Amino acid sequence: MSTSLMPLDPAMSPQQVSRLLPIRAKLLPAEITSRRNAHRMRAFVIAGVVLALAGLGGWSAQAYHDHSLAEDDLTAVNAQIAKVNSTMNDPQHAQVTRTINDNKAISDELKTLMANDLRWSTLLDNLRSTGTASNVTLSQISVSLSEAGTATTTSAGAVATLNLQGAAKDKSTIAGFIKKLGAMSGLGNPYLTTASQSSETGADRHYTFTISADVTPSALCGRFTTPCKTGGK
Repeated sequence: MSTSLMPLDPAMSPQQVSRLLPIRAKLLPAEITSRRNAHRMRAFVIAGVVLALAGLGGWSAQAYHDHSLAEDDLTAVNAQIAKVNSTMNDPQHAQVTRTINDNKAISDELKTLMANDLRWSTLLDNLRSTGTASNVTLSQISVSLSEAGTATTTSAGAVATLNLQGAAKDKSTIAGFIKKLGAMSGLGNPYLTTASQSSETGADRHYTFTISADVTPSALCGRFTTPCKTGGK
């Protein structure tokens, strides 16, 4: 219990003040006040817990709803797949299914048979364009195939050997042409076999040369295997 003095009211006369003392007292014991505060705090905590549970309940309901929708979609997709499978196997569409399977089997066989196919027209066009860019005139291109030149057994070796004969104005031009051959996709190990200077004098003097190069497995391409790339790089 606590006692406190109230301030004097200036509107009251001294006689009234002497007869009526401005006193206010709290007569409740401290344990009752503490119990009331504890009850109030407990109510706040319970309200917070109830709100949290309500939020969790709403989230759980939404998650269950989304899960139900996903299961419905999965059931619909499975039903469509089963319907398509049954349609493909029925007598009306059996011929179409057999034709598709036959086409796939033929494509697989062609991939095996044409594994070492090579687009020679593309390779020769790239050689000619590289020679033109290097100011070199190619007069003859010959190819000798490797006996073991298959895509599966010569992955680290040569599929074929190229022999290039041509003419250039000087040795530096020939060297530049060999360097560009080395940068071409599908070619490897280009080297100069022979080089001889012509008997002409003045501006007509030139060099004739022979260059050998390996055709690497990366040059293998075709319609049923790896698609062929165009260009000299």
